[in-house]
Amino acid sequence: MQKLDNLIKALTHREPLPPLLPKKVWDQNITTKIEKLSAAPLIKAGLHLLNDDFLNCHIIAQENENPDGNYWHAILHRREPDYWNSKYWYKRVGDHPVIHDMQKEEPSWDPFNFVDQCEKFNTTQERQIQLQEITLLLNYTIKKYAKN
Repeated sequence: MQKLDNLIKALTHREPLPPLLPKKVWDQNITTKIEKLSAAPLIKAGLHLLNDDFLNCHIIAQENENPDGNYWHAILHRREPDYWNSKYWYKRVGDHPVIHDMQKEEPSWDPFNFVDQCEKFNTTQERQIQLQEITLLLNYTIKKYAKN
């Protein structure tokens, strides 16, 4: 668990915040560490997405077509940017607990409106909300899929 915790800390405390539209993998060394990690695939998908590694995240999300995999898929496409496809995957997510968690923290938050917001704006506020959403989904995924 220590390796996972270290990766999460490195990825969630990046300066500057992870971009909405990354141009490349943030840290190739972290990609290698994620691959060596003994963790459930969807946990790795989340870590890859935080590392701006679309290819590895996409492979895993596509192989796990369930509400959790679909959620990772939706965020991935929002960040590519492929906004229409992101909304398609959000529709497939359905009534997910992380959406409710986001709405507790950001009462007016809606995943479809946030896709539109990310398409129009690229400010610190969107990057903070994006990191908040990814972190909540990663924590949910770890709680659900990690072996005790």
